[in-house]
Amino acid sequence: MQAVSIQTTQNIQLEYPLAGIGERLLAFLIDAVIIFSIYALINFVFDLFNIIQSLAVGGILGLIVYLYRLLSEVFMNGQTVGKMALSIKVVKLDGSTPSFAAYFLRWLLEPIDFFIVGLGVLFIILTKNGQRVGDLLAGTTVVKIKKITATNVQNKILMDVVDENYEPQIFEAANISDGEVQIIKDALKAFKNDAVKKPVELVERKLKEKYNIQSDLPTVKFLYTLLRDHTYYVTR
Repeated sequence: MQAVSIQTTQNIQLEYPLAGIGERLLAFLIDAVIIFSIYALINFVFDLFNIIQSLAVGGILGLIVYLYRLLSEVFMNGQTVGKMALSIKVVKLDGSTPSFAAYFLRWLLEPIDFFIVGLGVLFIILTKNGQRVGDLLAGTTVVKIKKITATNVQNKILMDVVDENYEPQIFEAANISDGEVQIIKDALKAFKNDAVKKPVELVERKLKEKYNIQSDLPTVKFLYTLLRDHTYYVTR
């Protein structure tokens, strides 16, 4: 499966599988059905109540429907209903959060990508990171995501406050820096949200080497424990 590497602001390299042509087209079709259904429902309501629809009102309603994809991606973190159904989302190649301008560029160029027959598909196939014209200008692409749920134990370990009777397990946790704490959190977030294992494994290895930590805990539990132990030391 083709993948794209994204460098985060914390210098963590994340690798996401690119969304396939079929997935992107199916998501687009789902959204098209939703858009058509919204427009049909609005017209039905107008007809039901014998409301005379002026050209101006029709234009405004049409614009609202047309803005569906843009507003969805802006307020749903790079996803539309179609994308959510296929577990895909829009991301920036530089690791930053897509801005309104990025979403707007993708949306603005949709007519070129989708209504010039085959152009969007051709660009997705031929470009290295699976980018249509709108993606190329916005610096974005569409990737597959996989949601996993953190256990209650992990959530408890990540709390900022620890019990008075808590006994730390990793004494070296007192030495890690604030920057390293943030890197650990970013790696755990990537694992929790997108099931990306590489960052947590890399962070675990680097920290164990740097601070000579000996631990047999599983990778994710080790990092959560390290965070909690660090919190214990800095708050005492």
